[in-house]
Amino acid sequence: MDRINEFCFPELEENCQMILTFIIISILCTNSYAFECQGAFKTEWFDRDNPSGNGDYEDLVNLRKEYLDQICSNPTACEVETTSGIPASNTGDNIPECSISSGFACVNAQQKNRICQDYRIRFTCPESICKCKTQWFDHDNPSGKGDYEDLVNLRKEYPGQICSNPTACEVETTSGIPASGSGDNIPECSISTGFACVNDGQNDGSCEDYRIRFICPESFCNCKTQWFDRDYPSGRGDYEDLFNLRKEYPDQICSNPTACEVETTSGIPASGSGDNIPECSISTGFACVNDEQNDGSCEDYRIRFVCPESFCNCKTQWFDRDYPSGRGDYEDLFNLRKEYPDQICSNPTACEVETTSGIPASGSGDNIPECSISTGFACVNDEQNDGSCEDYRIRFVCPESFCNCKTQWFDRDYPSGRGDYEDLFNLRKEYPGQICSNPTACEVETTSGIPASGSGDNIPECSISTGFACVNDEQNDGSCEDYRIRFVCPESFCNCQTQWFDRDDPSGKGDYEDLVNLRTEYPDQICSHPTACEVETTSGIPASNTGDNTPECSISTGFSCVNEEQGDGSCEDYRIRFTCPKSFC
Repeated sequence: MDRINEFCFPELEENCQMILTFIIISILCTNSYAFECQGAFKTEWFDRDNPSGNGDYEDLVNLRKEYLDQICSNPTACEVETTSGIPASNTGDNIPECSISSGFACVNAQQKNRICQDYRIRFTCPESICKCKTQWFDHDNPSGKGDYEDLVNLRKEYPGQICSNPTACEVETTSGIPASGSGDNIPECSISTGFACVNDGQNDGSCEDYRIRFICPESFCNCKTQWFDRDYPSGRGDYEDLFNLRKEYPDQICSNPTACEVETTSGIPASGSGDNIPECSISTGFACVNDEQNDGSCEDYRIRFVCPESFCNCKTQWFDRDYPSGRGDYEDLFNLRKEYPDQICSNPTACEVETTSGIPASGSGDNIPECSISTGFACVNDEQNDGSCEDYRIRFVCPESFCNCKTQWFDRDYPSGRGDYEDLFNLRKEYPGQICSNPTACEVETTSGIPASGSGDNIPECSISTGFACVNDEQNDGSCEDYRIRFVCPESFCNCQTQWFDRDDPSGKGDYEDLVNLRTEYPDQICSHPTACEVETTSGIPASNTGDNTPECSISTGFSCVNEEQGDGSCEDYRIRFTCPKSFC
Protein backbone atom coordinates (compact mmCIF):
# COMPACT_ATOMS: atom_id res chain seq x y z
CA MET A 1 0.00 0.00 0.00
CA ASP A 2 2.95 2.35 0.59
CA ARG A 3 3.88 1.99 -3.07
CA ILE A 4 0.30 2.85 -3.99
CA ASN A 5 0.44 6.08 -1.97
CA GLU A 6 3.47 7.25 -3.94
CA PHE A 7 1.27 7.56 -7.01
CA CYS A 8 -1.77 9.18 -5.34
CA PHE A 9 -2.75 12.80 -4.79
CA PRO A 10 -3.94 13.29 -1.19
CA GLU A 11 -7.34 14.61 -2.23
CA LEU A 12 -7.90 11.53 -4.41
CA GLU A 13 -6.13 9.05 -2.17
CA GLU A 14 -9.12 6.79 -1.45
CA ASN A 15 -10.21 6.42 -5.09
CA CYS A 16 -6.62 6.11 -6.27
CA GLN A 17 -5.89 3.36 -3.78
CA MET A 18 -8.96 1.46 -4.91
CA ILE A 19 -7.98 1.71 -8.56
CA LEU A 20 -4.34 0.77 -8.07
CA THR A 21 -5.25 -2.02 -5.68
CA PHE A 22 -7.58 -3.44 -8.32
CA ILE A 23 -4.82 -3.20 -10.95
CA ILE A 24 -2.29 -4.96 -8.71
CA ILE A 25 -4.77 -7.66 -7.72
CA SER A 26 -5.69 -8.17 -11.38
CA ILE A 27 -2.03 -8.59 -12.29
CA LEU A 28 -1.45 -11.04 -9.47
CA CYS A 29 -4.59 -12.97 -10.28
CA THR A 30 -3.71 -13.12 -13.93
CA ASN A 31 -0.41 -14.71 -13.06
CA SER A 32 -2.13 -17.13 -10.71
CA TYR A 33 -5.16 -18.17 -12.69
CA ALA A 34 -4.77 -17.47 -16.38
CA PHE A 35 -3.55 -20.30 -18.53
CA GLU A 36 -2.13 -18.98 -21.77
CA CYS A 37 -1.10 -21.56 -24.31
CA GLN A 38 0.92 -19.18 -26.42
CA GLY A 39 4.52 -19.94 -27.23
CA ALA A 40 6.17 -22.34 -24.82
CA PHE A 41 4.22 -24.19 -22.16
CA LYS A 42 5.51 -25.13 -18.71
CA THR A 43 4.53 -28.30 -16.93
CA GLU A 44 3.54 -28.42 -13.29
CA TRP A 45 6.31 -28.74 -10.72
CA PHE A 46 7.30 -32.37 -10.06
CA ASP A 47 8.75 -33.55 -6.75
CA ARG A 48 9.13 -37.34 -6.92
CA ASP A 49 11.99 -37.77 -4.45
CA ASN A 50 13.42 -36.32 -1.26
CA PRO A 51 17.03 -36.29 -0.01
CA SER A 52 16.47 -38.86 2.76
CA GLY A 53 18.47 -41.52 0.90
CA ASN A 54 21.52 -40.98 -1.30
CA GLY A 55 20.19 -37.65 -2.49
CA ASP A 56 17.32 -36.02 -4.35
CA TYR A 57 16.77 -37.66 -7.75
CA GLU A 58 14.31 -35.89 -10.02
CA ASP A 59 15.39 -37.99 -13.00
CA LEU A 60 13.38 -37.97 -16.20
CA VAL A 61 13.13 -41.75 -16.56
CA ASN A 62 11.32 -42.13 -13.25
CA LEU A 63 9.36 -38.89 -13.65
CA ARG A 64 7.89 -40.25 -16.87
CA LYS A 65 6.97 -43.48 -15.07
CA GLU A 66 5.29 -41.71 -12.17
CA TYR A 67 3.63 -38.94 -14.19
CA LEU A 68 2.45 -40.69 -17.35
CA ASP A 69 1.99 -38.32 -20.30
CA GLN A 70 2.52 -35.24 -18.07
CA ILE A 71 5.86 -34.39 -19.67
CA CYS A 72 6.29 -33.77 -23.39
CA SER A 73 8.55 -36.07 -25.37
CA ASN A 74 10.82 -33.20 -26.40
CA PRO A 75 11.26 -30.57 -23.64
CA THR A 76 13.03 -27.39 -24.70
CA ALA A 77 14.16 -26.32 -21.22
CA CYS A 78 13.91 -27.22 -17.53
CA GLU A 79 14.01 -25.43 -14.18
CA VAL A 80 14.86 -26.60 -10.68
CA GLU A 81 14.05 -25.00 -7.37
CA THR A 82 13.59 -26.12 -3.78
CA THR A 83 10.10 -27.13 -2.69
CA SER A 84 9.96 -23.78 -0.88
CA GLY A 85 10.60 -21.92 -4.13
CA ILE A 86 14.30 -21.01 -3.96
CA PRO A 87 16.08 -21.36 -7.35
CA ALA A 88 18.63 -24.18 -7.32
CA SER A 89 21.41 -21.73 -8.18
CA ASN A 90 20.84 -19.91 -4.87
CA THR A 91 20.85 -22.85 -2.49
CA GLY A 92 24.59 -23.27 -2.11
CA ASP A 93 24.35 -26.97 -2.99
CA ASN A 94 26.95 -28.50 -5.29
CA ILE A 95 24.71 -29.55 -8.14
CA PRO A 96 24.67 -29.82 -11.92
CA GLU A 97 22.25 -27.89 -14.09
CA CYS A 98 19.06 -29.73 -14.94
CA SER A 99 19.02 -31.58 -18.26
CA ILE A 100 16.15 -31.85 -20.73
CA SER A 101 17.26 -35.40 -21.49
CA SER A 102 17.96 -36.75 -18.00
CA GLY A 103 16.38 -34.38 -15.48
CA PHE A 104 18.19 -33.52 -12.26
CA ALA A 105 20.00 -35.10 -9.33
CA CYS A 106 21.58 -33.81 -6.12
CA VAL A 107 23.92 -36.25 -4.35
CA ASN A 108 24.14 -35.95 -0.56
CA ALA A 109 27.76 -37.10 -0.39
CA GLN A 110 28.81 -34.20 -2.64
CA GLN A 111 27.48 -31.51 -0.28
CA LYS A 112 29.45 -29.76 2.48
CA ASN A 113 26.79 -30.57 5.05
CA ARG A 114 26.23 -34.04 3.53
CA ILE A 115 22.60 -33.37 2.76
CA CYS A 116 20.82 -31.86 -0.27
CA GLN A 117 17.89 -29.51 -0.26
CA ASP A 118 14.56 -31.00 -1.34
CA TYR A 119 14.11 -30.02 -4.99
CA ARG A 120 11.39 -29.97 -7.59
CA ILE A 121 11.61 -29.69 -11.37
CA ARG A 122 9.49 -28.51 -14.26
CA PHE A 123 9.93 -28.59 -18.01
CA THR A 124 9.24 -26.18 -20.84
CA CYS A 125 7.47 -27.81 -23.78
CA PRO A 126 6.76 -26.76 -27.36
CA GLU A 127 3.50 -24.95 -28.02
CA SER A 128 2.11 -28.04 -29.74
CA ILE A 129 1.54 -29.70 -26.36
CA CYS A 130 -1.26 -27.18 -25.75
CA LYS A 131 -3.18 -27.86 -28.94
CA CYS A 132 -5.17 -30.73 -27.53
CA LYS A 133 -8.04 -29.18 -25.60
CA THR A 134 -11.40 -30.60 -24.56
CA GLN A 135 -14.64 -28.81 -25.19
CA TRP A 136 -15.86 -26.38 -22.52
CA PHE A 137 -17.86 -28.13 -19.77
CA ASP A 138 -20.57 -26.39 -17.71
CA HIS A 139 -22.28 -29.00 -15.56
CA ASP A 140 -23.33 -26.70 -12.67
CA ASN A 141 -24.58 -23.20 -12.04
CA PRO A 142 -24.20 -21.03 -8.92
CA SER A 143 -27.86 -21.24 -7.86
CA GLY A 144 -27.07 -23.45 -4.86
CA LYS A 145 -23.95 -23.25 -2.68
CA GLY A 146 -21.84 -22.21 -5.63
CA ASP A 147 -20.58 -23.35 -9.03
CA TYR A 148 -18.95 -26.78 -8.83
CA GLU A 149 -17.18 -27.92 -11.99
CA ASP A 150 -15.56 -30.84 -10.18
CA LEU A 151 -13.75 -33.52 -12.13
CA VAL A 152 -15.49 -36.49 -10.48
CA ASN A 153 -18.93 -35.39 -11.68
CA LEU A 154 -17.64 -34.09 -15.01
CA ARG A 155 -16.27 -37.56 -15.80
CA LYS A 156 -19.63 -39.11 -14.91
CA GLU A 157 -21.64 -36.68 -17.03
CA TYR A 158 -19.23 -36.67 -19.98
CA PRO A 159 -17.83 -40.22 -20.16
CA GLY A 160 -14.78 -40.45 -22.40
CA GLN A 161 -14.72 -36.69 -23.02
CA ILE A 162 -11.86 -35.89 -20.62
CA CYS A 163 -8.42 -37.51 -20.76
CA SER A 164 -7.33 -39.58 -17.79
CA ASN A 165 -4.29 -37.37 -17.15
CA PRO A 166 -4.81 -33.68 -18.05
CA THR A 167 -1.71 -31.51 -18.17
CA ALA A 168 -3.52 -28.24 -17.40
CA CYS A 169 -6.98 -26.67 -17.16
CA GLU A 170 -8.66 -23.36 -17.92
CA VAL A 171 -11.72 -21.68 -16.39
CA GLU A 172 -13.82 -18.84 -17.69
CA THR A 173 -17.36 -17.55 -17.26
CA THR A 174 -20.00 -18.90 -19.63
CA SER A 175 -19.84 -15.51 -21.34
CA GLY A 176 -16.13 -15.99 -22.05
CA ILE A 177 -14.43 -13.86 -19.38
CA PRO A 178 -11.30 -15.54 -17.93
CA ALA A 179 -11.74 -16.52 -14.28
CA SER A 180 -8.92 -14.12 -13.36
CA GLY A 181 -10.98 -11.20 -14.61
CA SER A 182 -14.31 -12.12 -13.02
CA GLY A 183 -13.64 -10.46 -9.67
CA ASP A 184 -14.65 -13.60 -7.77
CA ASN A 185 -12.57 -15.01 -4.94
CA ILE A 186 -11.67 -18.38 -6.40
CA PRO A 187 -8.88 -20.96 -6.34
CA GLU A 188 -6.93 -22.03 -9.40
CA CYS A 189 -8.44 -24.91 -11.31
CA SER A 190 -6.85 -28.27 -10.59
CA ILE A 191 -6.02 -31.06 -13.04
CA SER A 192 -6.92 -33.58 -10.33
CA THR A 193 -10.10 -32.07 -8.87
CA GLY A 194 -11.42 -29.48 -11.30
CA PHE A 195 -12.81 -26.18 -10.03
CA ALA A 196 -15.24 -24.76 -7.51
CA CYS A 197 -16.54 -21.28 -6.67
CA VAL A 198 -18.32 -20.95 -3.30
CA ASN A 199 -21.06 -18.33 -3.05
CA ASP A 200 -20.34 -17.57 0.63
CA GLY A 201 -16.77 -16.68 -0.25
CA GLN A 202 -17.78 -13.81 -2.56
CA ASN A 203 -18.28 -10.17 -1.60
CA ASP A 204 -21.71 -10.07 -3.23
CA GLY A 205 -22.64 -13.57 -2.02
CA SER A 206 -22.84 -15.05 -5.48
CA CYS A 207 -20.42 -16.63 -7.95
CA GLU A 208 -20.38 -16.12 -11.68
CA ASP A 209 -21.44 -19.09 -13.80
CA TYR A 210 -18.23 -20.81 -14.89
CA ARG A 211 -17.13 -23.41 -17.40
CA ILE A 212 -13.95 -25.45 -17.54
CA ARG A 213 -11.84 -27.21 -20.13
CA PHE A 214 -8.74 -29.35 -19.90
CA ILE A 215 -5.47 -29.51 -21.80
CA CYS A 216 -4.68 -33.14 -22.63
CA PRO A 217 -1.67 -35.04 -23.96
CA GLU A 218 -1.40 -34.88 -27.75
CA SER A 219 -2.28 -38.56 -27.99
CA PHE A 220 -5.79 -37.75 -26.68
CA CYS A 221 -6.46 -35.69 -29.81
CA ASN A 222 -4.70 -37.95 -32.29
CA CYS A 223 -7.74 -40.14 -32.75
CA LYS A 224 -9.49 -38.60 -35.74
CA THR A 225 -11.98 -40.05 -38.19
CA GLN A 226 -11.55 -39.79 -41.93
CA TRP A 227 -12.93 -36.69 -43.63
CA PHE A 228 -16.63 -37.06 -44.53
CA ASP A 229 -18.27 -35.22 -47.43
CA ARG A 230 -21.84 -36.47 -47.70
CA ASP A 231 -23.46 -33.39 -49.27
CA TYR A 232 -22.87 -30.66 -51.85
CA PRO A 233 -24.10 -27.04 -51.76
CA SER A 234 -26.13 -27.49 -54.94
CA GLY A 235 -29.47 -27.45 -53.06
CA ARG A 236 -30.23 -25.36 -49.98
CA GLY A 237 -26.70 -25.63 -48.72
CA ASP A 238 -24.06 -28.07 -47.54
CA TYR A 239 -25.34 -30.29 -44.72
CA GLU A 240 -22.73 -32.45 -43.04
CA ASP A 241 -25.09 -33.34 -40.21
CA LEU A 242 -24.18 -36.04 -37.75
CA PHE A 243 -27.53 -37.82 -37.95
CA ASN A 244 -27.15 -38.60 -41.66
CA LEU A 245 -23.40 -39.12 -41.43
CA ARG A 246 -23.99 -41.96 -38.96
CA LYS A 247 -26.51 -43.51 -41.35
CA GLU A 248 -24.22 -43.30 -44.37
CA TYR A 249 -21.03 -44.28 -42.53
CA PRO A 250 -22.04 -46.88 -39.91
CA ASP A 251 -19.42 -47.51 -37.22
CA GLN A 252 -17.10 -44.88 -38.74
CA ILE A 253 -17.83 -42.20 -36.11
CA CYS A 254 -17.48 -42.69 -32.36
CA SER A 255 -20.54 -42.45 -30.16
CA ASN A 256 -19.11 -39.53 -28.17
CA PRO A 257 -16.81 -37.24 -30.22
CA THR A 258 -14.65 -34.85 -28.23
CA ALA A 259 -14.24 -32.27 -31.00
CA CYS A 260 -14.80 -31.72 -34.72
CA GLU A 261 -13.14 -29.92 -37.60
CA VAL A 262 -14.52 -28.52 -40.85
CA GLU A 263 -12.71 -27.47 -44.00
CA THR A 264 -13.50 -27.10 -47.68
CA THR A 265 -12.91 -30.12 -49.89
CA SER A 266 -9.83 -28.27 -51.16
CA GLY A 267 -8.42 -28.10 -47.63
CA ILE A 268 -9.17 -24.52 -46.55
CA PRO A 269 -10.27 -24.29 -42.88
CA ALA A 270 -13.91 -23.24 -42.56
CA SER A 271 -12.86 -20.12 -40.65
CA GLY A 272 -10.92 -18.95 -43.69
CA SER A 273 -13.54 -19.64 -46.34
CA GLY A 274 -15.37 -16.32 -46.00
CA ASP A 275 -18.73 -18.06 -45.58
CA ASN A 276 -21.15 -17.10 -42.82
CA ILE A 277 -21.23 -20.35 -40.89
CA PRO A 278 -21.54 -21.67 -37.34
CA GLU A 279 -18.87 -23.70 -35.63
CA CYS A 280 -19.22 -27.43 -36.04
CA SER A 281 -20.93 -29.28 -33.22
CA ILE A 282 -19.98 -32.63 -31.70
CA SER A 283 -23.69 -33.37 -31.24
CA THR A 284 -25.16 -32.17 -34.55
CA GLY A 285 -22.31 -31.81 -37.04
CA PHE A 286 -22.23 -28.86 -39.43
CA ALA A 287 -24.39 -26.99 -41.91
CA CYS A 288 -23.83 -24.10 -44.32
CA VAL A 289 -27.00 -22.44 -45.69
CA ASN A 290 -26.78 -20.89 -49.16
CA ASP A 291 -29.28 -18.10 -48.40
CA GLU A 292 -27.09 -16.86 -45.55
CA GLN A 293 -24.09 -16.19 -47.80
CA ASN A 294 -23.30 -12.89 -49.52
CA ASP A 295 -22.95 -14.57 -52.91
CA GLY A 296 -25.87 -16.95 -52.29
CA SER A 297 -23.73 -20.08 -52.32
CA CYS A 298 -21.71 -22.07 -49.79
CA GLU A 299 -18.36 -23.67 -50.38
CA ASP A 300 -18.28 -27.48 -50.49
CA TYR A 301 -17.28 -28.66 -47.00
CA ARG A 302 -16.13 -31.82 -45.32
CA ILE A 303 -16.04 -32.73 -41.65
CA ARG A 304 -14.11 -35.03 -39.36
CA PHE A 305 -14.40 -35.82 -35.68
CA VAL A 306 -11.92 -36.19 -32.86
CA CYS A 307 -12.78 -39.28 -30.82
CA PRO A 308 -11.73 -40.70 -27.44
CA GLU A 309 -8.45 -42.60 -27.60
CA SER A 310 -10.29 -45.88 -27.13
CA PHE A 311 -11.95 -45.42 -30.53
CA CYS A 312 -8.53 -45.56 -32.19
CA ASN A 313 -6.91 -48.04 -29.87
CA CYS A 314 -8.17 -50.91 -31.94
CA LYS A 315 -5.37 -51.34 -34.45
CA THR A 316 -4.31 -54.36 -36.43
CA GLN A 317 -0.75 -55.55 -36.51
CA TRP A 318 1.53 -54.09 -39.19
CA PHE A 319 1.24 -55.97 -42.50
CA ASP A 320 4.08 -56.18 -45.02
CA ARG A 321 2.97 -58.49 -47.80
CA ASP A 322 5.02 -57.07 -50.67
CA TYR A 323 8.46 -55.68 -51.51
CA PRO A 324 9.33 -52.95 -54.04
CA SER A 325 11.47 -55.35 -56.10
CA GLY A 326 8.91 -55.56 -58.95
CA ARG A 327 6.73 -52.70 -60.14
CA GLY A 328 6.42 -51.28 -56.66
CA ASP A 329 5.20 -52.02 -53.15
CA TYR A 330 1.55 -53.09 -53.14
CA GLU A 331 -0.06 -53.39 -49.72
CA ASP A 332 -3.55 -53.69 -51.19
CA LEU A 333 -6.48 -54.65 -49.01
CA PHE A 334 -7.81 -57.33 -51.36
CA ASN A 335 -4.65 -59.43 -51.11
CA LEU A 336 -4.05 -58.58 -47.47
CA ARG A 337 -7.42 -60.11 -46.58
CA LYS A 338 -6.47 -63.27 -48.50
CA GLU A 339 -3.09 -63.64 -46.82
CA TYR A 340 -4.26 -62.66 -43.32
CA PRO A 341 -7.80 -64.07 -42.89
CA ASP A 342 -9.75 -62.57 -39.93
CA GLN A 343 -6.85 -60.25 -39.10
CA ILE A 344 -8.48 -57.12 -40.60
CA CYS A 345 -11.93 -55.82 -39.70
CA SER A 346 -14.60 -55.64 -42.39
CA ASN A 347 -14.94 -51.86 -42.05
CA PRO A 348 -11.72 -50.05 -41.06
CA THR A 349 -12.08 -46.49 -39.84
CA ALA A 350 -8.56 -45.39 -40.75
CA CYS A 351 -5.18 -46.70 -41.89
CA GLU A 352 -1.51 -45.88 -41.39
CA VAL A 353 1.54 -46.51 -43.56
CA GLU A 354 5.21 -46.40 -42.66
CA THR A 355 8.44 -47.89 -43.93
CA THR A 356 9.50 -51.20 -42.42
CA SER A 357 12.12 -49.21 -40.50
CA GLY A 358 9.38 -47.11 -38.87
CA ILE A 359 9.47 -43.85 -40.86
CA PRO A 360 5.97 -42.45 -41.58
CA ALA A 361 5.12 -42.56 -45.27
CA SER A 362 4.79 -38.77 -45.30
CA GLY A 363 8.45 -38.47 -44.35
CA SER A 364 9.89 -41.02 -46.74
CA GLY A 365 10.32 -38.67 -49.70
CA ASP A 366 8.43 -41.00 -52.02
CA ASN A 367 5.67 -39.75 -54.31
CA ILE A 368 2.75 -41.72 -52.91
CA PRO A 369 -0.98 -41.43 -52.29
CA GLU A 370 -2.53 -41.58 -48.85
CA CYS A 371 -3.60 -45.02 -47.74
CA SER A 372 -7.26 -45.91 -48.28
CA ILE A 373 -9.54 -47.78 -45.91
CA SER A 374 -11.20 -49.40 -48.92
CA THR A 375 -8.21 -50.31 -51.10
CA GLY A 376 -5.08 -50.13 -48.92
CA PHE A 377 -1.88 -48.64 -50.29
CA ALA A 378 0.46 -48.79 -53.27
CA CYS A 379 3.78 -47.19 -54.16
CA VAL A 380 4.79 -47.37 -57.84
CA ASN A 381 8.50 -47.48 -58.64
CA ASP A 382 8.16 -45.59 -61.95
CA GLU A 383 6.63 -42.63 -60.13
CA GLN A 384 9.67 -42.07 -57.91
CA ASN A 385 12.60 -39.77 -58.71
CA ASP A 386 15.11 -42.53 -58.07
CA GLY A 387 12.97 -45.20 -59.73
CA SER A 388 12.44 -47.19 -56.55
CA CYS A 389 9.99 -47.15 -53.64
CA GLU A 390 10.82 -47.69 -49.99
CA ASP A 391 9.58 -50.93 -48.44
CA TYR A 392 6.30 -50.13 -46.69
CA ARG A 393 3.95 -51.72 -44.20
CA ILE A 394 0.35 -50.90 -43.37
CA ARG A 395 -2.03 -51.26 -40.47
CA PHE A 396 -5.69 -50.47 -40.02
CA VAL A 397 -7.72 -48.81 -37.30
CA CYS A 398 -10.89 -50.78 -36.66
CA PRO A 399 -14.15 -50.17 -34.79
CA GLU A 400 -13.86 -50.79 -31.07
CA SER A 401 -15.98 -53.92 -31.36
CA PHE A 402 -13.22 -55.59 -33.40
CA CYS A 403 -10.89 -55.32 -30.41
CA ASN A 404 -13.40 -55.93 -27.65
CA CYS A 405 -12.55 -59.60 -27.60
CA LYS A 406 -9.61 -59.65 -25.22
CA THR A 407 -8.18 -62.37 -23.06
CA GLN A 408 -7.45 -61.86 -19.40
CA TRP A 409 -4.01 -60.53 -18.43
CA PHE A 410 -1.43 -63.32 -18.12
CA ASP A 411 1.62 -63.10 -15.85
CA ARG A 412 3.41 -66.46 -16.00
CA ASP A 413 6.95 -65.32 -15.20
CA TYR A 414 8.93 -62.94 -13.00
CA PRO A 415 12.18 -61.11 -13.80
CA SER A 416 14.04 -62.89 -10.98
CA GLY A 417 16.01 -65.08 -13.41
CA ARG A 418 17.31 -64.04 -16.81
CA GLY A 419 14.31 -61.81 -17.42
CA ASP A 420 10.53 -61.81 -17.76
CA TYR A 421 9.33 -64.28 -20.40
CA GLU A 422 5.65 -64.08 -21.28
CA ASP A 423 6.07 -66.33 -24.34
CA LEU A 424 3.06 -67.67 -26.17
CA PHE A 425 4.31 -71.27 -26.28
CA ASN A 426 4.36 -71.60 -22.49
CA LEU A 427 1.28 -69.42 -21.99
CA ARG A 428 -0.77 -71.87 -24.08
CA LYS A 429 0.54 -74.73 -21.94
CA GLU A 430 -0.27 -73.05 -18.67
CA TYR A 431 -3.62 -71.58 -19.75
CA PRO A 432 -5.18 -74.16 -22.11
CA GLY A 433 -8.17 -72.81 -24.05
CA GLN A 434 -7.69 -69.28 -22.70
CA ILE A 435 -5.97 -67.86 -25.79
CA CYS A 436 -7.39 -67.94 -29.33
CA SER A 437 -5.50 -69.79 -32.03
CA ASN A 438 -5.03 -66.64 -34.12
CA PRO A 439 -4.68 -63.43 -32.07
CA THR A 440 -5.05 -60.18 -33.97
CA ALA A 441 -3.01 -58.08 -31.53
CA CYS A 442 -1.39 -58.12 -28.10
CA GLU A 443 -0.73 -55.67 -25.29
CA VAL A 444 1.92 -55.61 -22.58
CA GLU A 445 2.06 -53.62 -19.36
CA THR A 446 3.71 -53.89 -15.97
CA THR A 447 1.77 -55.72 -13.28
CA SER A 448 1.11 -52.27 -11.76
CA GLY A 449 -0.58 -51.14 -14.98
CA ILE A 450 2.09 -49.02 -16.69
CA PRO A 451 2.19 -49.59 -20.49
CA ALA A 452 5.40 -51.29 -21.57
CA SER A 453 6.27 -48.25 -23.70
CA GLY A 454 6.37 -46.10 -20.58
CA SER A 455 8.36 -48.43 -18.36
CA GLY A 456 11.79 -47.23 -19.45
CA ASP A 457 12.94 -50.78 -20.18
CA ASN A 458 14.69 -51.72 -23.42
CA ILE A 459 12.17 -54.15 -24.86
CA PRO A 460 10.72 -55.32 -28.16
CA GLU A 461 7.06 -55.00 -29.07
CA CYS A 462 4.91 -57.98 -28.18
CA SER A 463 4.26 -60.47 -30.97
CA ILE A 464 1.01 -62.26 -31.77
CA SER A 465 3.06 -65.31 -32.77
CA THR A 466 5.64 -65.48 -29.97
CA GLY A 467 4.41 -63.27 -27.11
CA PHE A 468 6.86 -61.07 -25.22
CA ALA A 469 10.20 -61.18 -23.43
CA CYS A 470 12.29 -58.70 -21.43
CA VAL A 471 15.94 -59.63 -20.86
CA ASN A 472 17.60 -58.39 -17.66
CA ASP A 473 21.05 -58.06 -19.23
CA GLU A 474 19.69 -55.61 -21.80
CA GLN A 475 18.50 -53.09 -19.21
CA ASN A 476 20.50 -50.14 -17.87
CA ASP A 477 19.86 -51.15 -14.28
CA GLY A 478 20.23 -54.87 -14.98
CA SER A 479 16.66 -55.73 -14.17
CA CYS A 480 13.35 -55.81 -16.04
CA GLU A 481 10.02 -54.70 -14.66
CA ASP A 482 7.47 -57.46 -14.00
CA TYR A 483 5.19 -57.61 -17.04
CA ARG A 484 1.89 -59.14 -18.03
CA ILE A 485 0.38 -59.74 -21.46
CA ARG A 486 -3.04 -60.11 -23.02
CA PHE A 487 -4.21 -60.88 -26.52
CA VAL A 488 -6.87 -59.46 -28.79
CA CYS A 489 -8.78 -62.23 -30.55
CA PRO A 490 -11.19 -62.45 -33.49
CA GLU A 491 -14.75 -61.57 -32.50
CA SER A 492 -15.81 -65.18 -32.95
CA PHE A 493 -13.64 -66.17 -29.97
CA CYS A 494 -15.81 -64.00 -27.72
CA ASN A 495 -19.18 -64.79 -29.26
CA CYS A 496 -19.98 -67.04 -26.35
CA GLN A 497 -21.04 -64.56 -23.71
CA THR A 498 -23.34 -64.86 -20.74
CA GLN A 499 -26.23 -62.52 -20.09
CA TRP A 500 -25.58 -59.38 -18.06
CA PHE A 501 -25.89 -60.02 -14.32
CA ASP A 502 -26.91 -57.34 -11.81
CA ARG A 503 -27.26 -59.03 -8.42
CA ASP A 504 -26.55 -56.02 -6.20
CA ASP A 505 -27.01 -52.27 -6.06
CA PRO A 506 -24.86 -49.66 -4.28
CA SER A 507 -27.37 -48.86 -1.53
CA GLY A 508 -25.27 -50.57 1.17
CA LYS A 509 -21.49 -50.65 1.36
CA GLY A 510 -21.18 -50.73 -2.41
CA ASP A 511 -22.02 -52.76 -5.51
CA TYR A 512 -20.81 -56.37 -5.23
CA GLU A 513 -21.07 -58.44 -8.41
CA ASP A 514 -18.90 -61.20 -6.96
CA LEU A 515 -18.63 -64.54 -8.70
CA VAL A 516 -19.35 -66.67 -5.61
CA ASN A 517 -22.78 -65.13 -5.12
CA LEU A 518 -23.47 -64.89 -8.84
CA ARG A 519 -22.98 -68.65 -9.18
CA THR A 520 -25.36 -69.21 -6.23
CA GLU A 521 -28.06 -66.91 -7.58
CA TYR A 522 -27.67 -67.96 -11.22
CA PRO A 523 -26.84 -71.70 -11.13
CA ASP A 524 -25.41 -73.16 -14.36
CA GLN A 525 -25.55 -69.76 -16.11
CA ILE A 526 -21.82 -69.05 -15.88
CA CYS A 527 -19.15 -71.37 -17.25
CA SER A 528 -16.65 -72.93 -14.87
CA HIS A 529 -13.67 -71.32 -16.65
CA PRO A 530 -14.50 -67.86 -18.06
CA THR A 531 -11.95 -66.44 -20.47
CA ALA A 532 -12.85 -62.78 -19.87
CA CYS A 533 -15.36 -60.48 -18.17
CA GLU A 534 -16.85 -57.04 -18.75
CA VAL A 535 -18.43 -54.51 -16.41
CA GLU A 536 -20.64 -51.56 -17.23
CA THR A 537 -23.29 -49.49 -15.51
CA THR A 538 -26.90 -50.64 -15.81
CA SER A 539 -27.32 -47.76 -18.26
CA GLY A 540 -24.52 -49.12 -20.48
CA ILE A 541 -21.50 -46.94 -19.63
CA PRO A 542 -18.23 -48.93 -19.43
CA ALA A 543 -16.85 -49.04 -15.88
CA SER A 544 -13.62 -47.38 -17.04
CA ASN A 545 -15.57 -44.26 -18.09
CA THR A 546 -17.69 -43.71 -14.98
CA GLY A 547 -15.13 -41.88 -12.87
CA ASP A 548 -15.53 -44.41 -10.06
CA ASN A 549 -12.43 -45.78 -8.36
CA THR A 550 -12.82 -49.47 -9.17
CA PRO A 551 -10.64 -52.48 -9.86
CA GLU A 552 -10.83 -54.40 -13.12
CA CYS A 553 -13.23 -57.29 -13.14
CA SER A 554 -11.71 -60.70 -12.47
CA ILE A 555 -12.58 -64.00 -14.11
CA SER A 556 -11.97 -65.68 -10.76
CA THR A 557 -13.70 -63.29 -8.34
CA GLY A 558 -15.97 -60.98 -10.36
CA PHE A 559 -16.24 -57.29 -9.52
CA SER A 560 -16.91 -54.91 -6.64
CA CYS A 561 -17.21 -51.17 -6.14
CA VAL A 562 -16.88 -49.79 -2.59
CA ASN A 563 -18.83 -46.63 -1.77
CA GLU A 564 -16.24 -45.32 0.72
CA GLU A 565 -13.55 -45.36 -1.97
CA GLN A 566 -15.42 -42.94 -4.26
CA GLY A 567 -14.98 -39.17 -4.37
CA ASP A 568 -18.71 -38.58 -3.92
CA GLY A 569 -19.19 -41.50 -1.51
CA SER A 570 -21.35 -43.54 -3.86
CA CYS A 571 -20.77 -46.10 -6.61
CA GLU A 572 -22.69 -46.35 -9.82
CA ASP A 573 -24.96 -49.39 -10.22
CA TYR A 574 -22.99 -51.98 -12.21
CA ARG A 575 -23.62 -55.20 -14.08
CA ILE A 576 -21.22 -57.91 -15.25
CA ARG A 577 -21.00 -60.56 -17.93
CA PHE A 578 -18.52 -63.29 -18.75
CA THR A 579 -16.98 -64.65 -21.92
CA CYS A 580 -16.90 -68.45 -21.99
CA PRO A 581 -15.28 -71.17 -24.13
CA LYS A 582 -17.22 -71.97 -27.31
CA SER A 583 -18.20 -75.37 -25.90
CA PHE A 584 -20.30 -73.60 -23.25
CA CYS A 585 -22.50 -72.10 -25.95
